[in-house]
Amino acid sequence: MSSPKTHRLLRLEIDPVIQRAEHLAEHVQRELPAHAGIIRAAWGVAEAAHEAKRVARALRRPLGLHRLPAMFLAVALLLFGGWVYWNFFHVATLTVALPEEDASQLRERLSRSGRVRFLPTITEGSRESVQLLAAAKVDLAFVQGGIPLAADLPRLQSPSSEVVLYFVRDGVRHPGQVRKILTSAEGQGSHSVAEVFADLWNIAGQVQFTHDWRDFSADPAYAIPADVDAVFVIKNLAEHKSLDAAERLSAAGFRLASPDLGAHALALDYLRRAEIPRGHLSPDPPLPEQPVATYSVATYLVARRGLTPRLRAAAAHLLDKDANTLTQHGFEPTLGDAAQVLQGLDSFLSVLVYIGLAFLALLGLEVVTYRRRFHELNTLISLITMHQSEKDVLGLSNNAQRRENLVYLSICSDLLGLISVIGGYYSQENSSLLYSSLLDTIHERSNAMKLNIQTKIMHASIALPPPDTPPTPTDKESP
Repeated sequence: MSSPKTHRLLRLEIDPVIQRAEHLAEHVQRELPAHAGIIRAAWGVAEAAHEAKRVARALRRPLGLHRLPAMFLAVALLLFGGWVYWNFFHVATLTVALPEEDASQLRERLSRSGRVRFLPTITEGSRESVQLLAAAKVDLAFVQGGIPLAADLPRLQSPSSEVVLYFVRDGVRHPGQVRKILTSAEGQGSHSVAEVFADLWNIAGQVQFTHDWRDFSADPAYAIPADVDAVFVIKNLAEHKSLDAAERLSAAGFRLASPDLGAHALALDYLRRAEIPRGHLSPDPPLPEQPVATYSVATYLVARRGLTPRLRAAAAHLLDKDANTLTQHGFEPTLGDAAQVLQGLDSFLSVLVYIGLAFLALLGLEVVTYRRRFHELNTLISLITMHQSEKDVLGLSNNAQRRENLVYLSICSDLLGLISVIGGYYSQENSSLLYSSLLDTIHERSNAMKLNIQTKIMHASIALPPPDTPPTPTDKESP
């Protein structure tokens, strides 16, 4: 038993159609030389077949109007897929500069995940964070107030702030007696603000800074040098390391004092008046022994230039105070949740509808380019219909005339069949034409006229009786 042959998709070839159309035109010239109308129609069909071949050759080019709808649809679907991924599935990653010290709460905020993931970059302090932000090496930075910031950098003030801790050695009653201040890393947040305070106290020219706070807070055995008159740092009082350091300062002979600036504080927008209650730093013995007036220093979340509004909005949630409670993530949806879902669904469907309308518009534009060719085929059908309308054979007794009319009708039927084939060839080479009603009109008119012609040809086999003759006078009865 032989193996079955591989099935190949059948395709209509236009060259045989051209040969048949030219053969019919030549046949008409030989058989019906006196009928110029049908001769012109026959050569018109042959020219239409040649035009279909030229159009098909042009369709095989890589660039052309006929490829525009498919290319648009492919690009639009790719972009739509990218839009869906970006808006519903993409998890962006933002790098956030954090100070090495006093950042436990900030690191806790970064652990919140959602549509945006935050990666910390540890820095020595706020000034280094600003430098990384200006160089676009990080996307966000927590910056302590007092550090100069470019005016065009987007920022948002954190709801939580740090507090100025100003310890002076016993015997120091006012800032003018201070000669040496222990503070944090050089050029960073605490040091920068301490320089501002020293300038407003008019001691900037006489005071020196030592940057040993990190060593002091990390090493319980560290002894503060005897020439240090004061300690000036800005710390988060929720940090256990800061509270332990405050107790050790009290044990080393330092007392918590008020860093009062008077009216000068009004010019510093990052300062707010605050108070440390009695025993707030240590209950036993109470530290401080009496409430101490001080200042809170704002912390800002600063974004780099060029960060998109969507990512800035996501980053702003880092400053949310609300905890991740069960009531926040309950099962029952709220009206706001339903509105967000409906808005997302509306955007999704709108994009799909616009893509579909644009695709259909491009298909219509392509069909317009074929309208002239379809009108030409439709005109040929009308011409053939007009020419065959007077070529009846029913009741025709002249054999020569009968034969000529039969040849005429047979040629008309063949020409109509070729017109229908040419229309089918157009739709084979360009499938988008299947959406055109003009193509259906050509097929329907060709088939209907062929049936009419075939009916006329069948009339040739019908023999009609001779017409009745009137009676002559000799046929009448005699009286």
